[in-house]
Amino acid sequence: MSKINAAYAKQRKKYLLNHQICHAKIHKCTLHATDVHHMMGRGKYHLDESTWLPVCRNCHMWIEEHPQESIELGYSKKRI
Repeated sequence: MSKINAAYAKQRKKYLLNHQICHAKIHKCTLHATDVHHMMGRGKYHLDESTWLPVCRNCHMWIEEHPQESIELGYSKKRI
């Protein structure tokens, strides 16, 4: 697991350098992406950038606290 976490840290840093704007823009958005939201959870999708969403901290917290609304808005996907 430590190898996966190390790979994630490196990949996340590069991803956020290339995706600096928050894609949610919903709740007290700061516009600057600082977090990676895993739309399908971490599990097997942990390193799959196609399931990542660059978000600011405020939007990320809202997404995590409102799972049903986040699915309806397309910020999260139902986990299989």
